[in-house]
Amino acid sequence: MSPGKAVKRRSAKGNHLAALADLLNASRTDPARLFEHGLALLVDRLSVDRALLTRVTGLGYEVFWWAVADDASMDDVFAAPEKGFCPWVMAHPDRPLTIRDAALEPRWRKSAGHLQLGIRAYSGVALKEGENVIGTLCVQHRAPKAFDRSETELIRAMGHLMARTLESESMKQELHGALDALELSGAIVEDSALQSARSGLPNRRYLDIWLRASLFMARRRKEPIALALWSQPLVTGTRGRLAAAASRLRGEDLLIELSADQYLLIMPHTSEEGAEVLITRLRGTLGEHPTGATLWFPGEDDMTLKSALTRAAKAFTEANRQGAALIWNSRRG
Repeated sequence: MSPGKAVKRRSAKGNHLAALADLLNASRTDPARLFEHGLALLVDRLSVDRALLTRVTGLGYEVFWWAVADDASMDDVFAAPEKGFCPWVMAHPDRPLTIRDAALEPRWRKSAGHLQLGIRAYSGVALKEGENVIGTLCVQHRAPKAFDRSETELIRAMGHLMARTLESESMKQELHGALDALELSGAIVEDSALQSARSGLPNRRYLDIWLRASLFMARRRKEPIALALWSQPLVTGTRGRLAAAASRLRGEDLLIELSADQYLLIMPHTSEEGAEVLITRLRGTLGEHPTGATLWFPGEDDMTLKSALTRAAKAFTEANRQGAALIWNSRRG
């Protein structure tokens, strides 16, 4: 999810669509490469602070891929992407939005995007799957910027390309999900002990099957899996809150009962910043509990969950000792 190096420029800087063709040829079989380098290309060629893809999930608006310039950051954009004009774009999917200077435009000068996120220039398009609007592609900049026609065409073409890629990936995920569901269903027939009788959540045996189905993509993407570990007593109402929290997770996330009163949230292809957003949102349902977290990079040197769980457990112990809301321990070893 982190930004990649900018795609090599063409000799003619204005030939944006030729650069897009280069990107497509270089990343035809790898959606992750398309998102990573495509957003970096927008930042590089348009000289803006950031380019990002947002989507709407059960948790609301969410940034799920981004790139930033060397002297810029995501900061508050992670926590509240909806302040950055994407609701307007999604409400008007056939009308790309371009703002040259929000400080001077009456419609936008009092907007949260300008006043709270510091966005003065913006250009964005809606992403659609069929007739459904699923998110936005946009660029944001802290200073005024007059987007010319070739730049807005580049954003529109990139948005169309990424929407088609997302649609294709969704179909692949649905197929993989169906196959995984068949495997889990078969396992349930053979062994009904995949769910905790106490909490109603999946248990360690379920996790073992889930990992077998998920590790291939994690290794292929070379992206981290974020883990969060906490404890809370199973008192009246806890089971219902856990069920509500599980129902609001993203499609690939998993909440399990690791042991009595101890719970583990697994968040594939998620950075520390993204994990903190999700953890904060879930606390609105589950309440505040000291939490330990870590990042796991599945690979040849760390193919099992054991070392990552050890790091998360150490962070959890430290969070309890300090009375802190969240402690990270992302050192590998």
